[in-house]
Amino acid sequence: MNTGVCTTVACSLAKNGGLVSFPLVTLAGLVDSLNPCAITMIVLLLTYLVIFAKKPERVLLTGLVYIASVFLTYLFIGLFFYKSINFFSITPVRFYINKILGSVLLLAGMINVKDFFFPQLGPHLEIPAQTRPFLKKLTQNVSYPMAAVLGVLVTVLETPCSLPIYIGTATILANAGLAGLVVLFYFLYYNFLFVLPLLLILLLVWKGSEWRVIELQDFEHRGKKWMKLSLGILLLLMGSWLVL
Repeated sequence: MNTGVCTTVACSLAKNGGLVSFPLVTLAGLVDSLNPCAITMIVLLLTYLVIFAKKPERVLLTGLVYIASVFLTYLFIGLFFYKSINFFSITPVRFYINKILGSVLLLAGMINVKDFFFPQLGPHLEIPAQTRPFLKKLTQNVSYPMAAVLGVLVTVLETPCSLPIYIGTATILANAGLAGLVVLFYFLYYNFLFVLPLLLILLLVWKGSEWRVIELQDFEHRGKKWMKLSLGILLLLMGSWLVL
């Protein structure tokens, strides 16, 4: 590959057949799964079901519908960006696309790290404040179709939280020159890792009921800044990877 149209790391990936893709996707998926936006919303949903609606028998199926909706929506978003990045990769602007995306990831990483040390200072990468009351209101509708709608909306609106690391992963996979089925496997695997904490939260609430919900609310509140720090560090590494 001509190093005049790709970054140093992108060329190295292509030459080595993407050998680093599996550990990279695993790390990115696990870190992205510590997403305070997605975790907060499922805790709110299950809290309403257990404590306010008094319908613990609906926790499992409602949670599964919500998580499946998040999984499919995020998978579609990832494949869309992969296709878009892959399209630009066949043109001479590939080098500049990598540089621009890498710079965006570096900026997103710095914002997340800033939120760890100075959480009161803006800007923040999170669900827009004006949409939060609407989403919280949706959690009070315990129907299964509404749980699916909530999953789609939360996944789309949480993109400021999660999209930078997802785009970084899609860009590196596009640069690796992997076969289509391998790429699909990686996206399915990444999205499974992304919803894994949601599945664990659902299992804990289903088995532990009300006292587990209260524990999870406290954990989510205390762990939020550490989630942002882990996201920020990985975004800085991925951004540097694409820029160098």
